[in-house]
Amino acid sequence: MSHHKLDTLYLMRLLVAIVRCGSFAAAAALLGITPSKASKDLRHLEQSLGSTLLSRTTRRIQLTDAGELAYRQADQMIALHEQLLDGLQRRRSALCGELRITAPDLWGEVVLTPVLLRFRADHPEVRLIADFSNRSADLLRDNLHVAFRSTELGSQPYLARPIAVDDLVLCASTSYLEAQPPLATPQDLHQHSLITRSQEYSRHERWILLNQGREIPVEVAGELAFSSKRAIHEAMRQGLGITLLPRYLVAAELAEGRVREVLPAYRPKGAHFYALYTQRRAESALVGHFLDYVIEALTTS
Repeated sequence: MSHHKLDTLYLMRLLVAIVRCGSFAAAAALLGITPSKASKDLRHLEQSLGSTLLSRTTRRIQLTDAGELAYRQADQMIALHEQLLDGLQRRRSALCGELRITAPDLWGEVVLTPVLLRFRADHPEVRLIADFSNRSADLLRDNLHVAFRSTELGSQPYLARPIAVDDLVLCASTSYLEAQPPLATPQDLHQHSLITRSQEYSRHERWILLNQGREIPVEVAGELAFSSKRAIHEAMRQGLGITLLPRYLVAAELAEGRVREVLPAYRPKGAHFYALYTQRRAESALVGHFLDYVIEALTTS
């Protein structure tokens, strides 16, 4: 391959990949080339620009001042290229392309999957790749379009759109409640069998209940404690005590009356599910339409 044939856009992608991945080997793996090709092609880019972009002396790869400038420009060129393709796609009315998303495992499985399957049926040209896990995602490094997260928004460097309420419910099986003394205040929880969420083998948990807008923290300890919400759910269904679960897990059983809400005047404090995405994805027709679709599906369900 003669040097002048190297595609500029490829060289820009290579530079961005090396900087984001932090090593030639990782960047090469991402782009599907050998580390030696990555290194050779980057030297070619440096020669054609007449500047050293990376200082390779340290263990870590560091950008020179010229490299900083080239990296920022490269990132913008890639974004412009994506916008161009996206704009051309938008002119063809069918949505197509690939959506890479991540979501918390249980919510992803129970709530998001049915929506993804309907979306795919409505838009057969779109490929969906979903990773359900609770690891924190790096949208840039993992090249993700959307990360769904239940979170109190901190200073995240991403754009966030509220998607749904992550409602929690204090509940127990009807069979358990009928055999036990009734509860009038949060203090009564201490007279009952509780099932808590264990973290690092601790059975102690703090439940925050709301009463007329006032937060009431209750320190609880479970007779049973699991790290898995599915296991907690199963123990609660079998009448082993009172627990705190996401409403989406128990909605059907609450409706059928097999599970009841405990202390309904004291609602547990929930959170919100947000869709996080980068500024670059904000202009994407596919991402925008997908988020509208998910929001509509979850607010009408």
